[in-house]
Amino acid sequence: MKLACVWVVYTYFKLGFAVAAKLGQRGSLKDVNSTQDRIELPSENNRTQDQANKWKFAFGKLAPYGPNEVVEKAYEPLPNKTLYAEAEACGFNNVRMSWEIAICYSYLTRRTYRIPDLYQHFGMQVPLAKFAEWGLPSNLFAYYDERSFKKVIPSVLASAPLLPQDTWAPPENMILHNPGDYTQLNLVYSSKRGPTRNLWQYAADKHLVPHNRYVQLIESALRVRSDLLDRAAKLLEEHGLEPGKYVAIHRRRGDFDQGYNKGMRILDDDFVAKYVEPMVKGRTVLIVTDVPDKDFEDKLLRISNATRVVCWAGKERFGADLAFAPQVDMLAAVPASSFIGTPVSTFSYGIIRWRVQAGTHKKGTPLSWVTPDVRVGGDDDWNSPGAAETYLLREKSDESARKREALREVASNETTWFTETELFSS
Repeated sequence: MKLACVWVVYTYFKLGFAVAAKLGQRGSLKDVNSTQDRIELPSENNRTQDQANKWKFAFGKLAPYGPNEVVEKAYEPLPNKTLYAEAEACGFNNVRMSWEIAICYSYLTRRTYRIPDLYQHFGMQVPLAKFAEWGLPSNLFAYYDERSFKKVIPSVLASAPLLPQDTWAPPENMILHNPGDYTQLNLVYSSKRGPTRNLWQYAADKHLVPHNRYVQLIESALRVRSDLLDRAAKLLEEHGLEPGKYVAIHRRRGDFDQGYNKGMRILDDDFVAKYVEPMVKGRTVLIVTDVPDKDFEDKLLRISNATRVVCWAGKERFGADLAFAPQVDMLAAVPASSFIGTPVSTFSYGIIRWRVQAGTHKKGTPLSWVTPDVRVGGDDDWNSPGAAETYLLREKSDESARKREALREVASNETTWFTETELFSS
């Protein structure tokens, strides 16, 4: 299947974005051979510089570094010490979380990160073999910019030989047992469910503190591929959506209708439309979902009084458009002025983390949900958008009491996640 052609704003990425601060010492590992430039990208002659700048600012620090941008390695790894963790064999956001937590523990223990191979997970809608046909690697560099990653994280491919071969497969995952306690040179974690499962929200892990140091690490290392950013920009433009001029809603159905959504009002179109009205009234709304629902779209117009509703969930996709549909849908929600997510969905949490990274979710802004019925995870919870201070503001000044009182009024709104007490709990 031929890779769908989309335009890429190359100059967009030349400008780049500086890393917020130095995370550690400069590394010395040699880069592995690059594969990211094999995709043939169409000409940029049909788009103006103003359009390029518009999307450059919309995606912010999600974009790859510019070719001349100087970025320091996050740390100097200990000689011959490596960490390998198989990615969670589930949907993309579980895979993403597996990568993130392993990168963080590699940093914490100063081990070289061995980049795991990608599995045919259930969220992947095309055979993994197609990636090779498109010149893409079967690892995280199918989604994230390889050059940007290797500027920050000391890493080698999983196929690289281990010398010396002093290897240990820990019986518990990194969250249950700190890999820094092991003396073996090469740690290898499986992805099987149970005590070895490599899945956690790194931004909420009580061992990875201060949280914002690790948020900076991940945001510095994991920059989304330029062609994926451009796919999202092109799709938004095709539907007349401009950065900051629409509200994005993620309403997860599909597998959730048989689980978390069962018996919940999230399945009641009338209730959800009435509930989100204060957030979408008089606005253009983009619905990101896995199950198209024309009745819900109609009720957003009639009950919520939205001015326009966009949803491409029913549109048939092929080839790479189908393969990267989840990532493009997530990216489409990033430039929105605000975002309303589905509680307990790592897809929604992934959008929130990317919006924080891009700068479109301003720290201090409470999170909004399509229903008040399900309380999502908080600090030190795997199924969470992160610890409170990674997207809200944790005040430490003498004025904190007054600010907390103000936040109590905000948090009393059912669309927010935390109560005032939870906002500032340790």
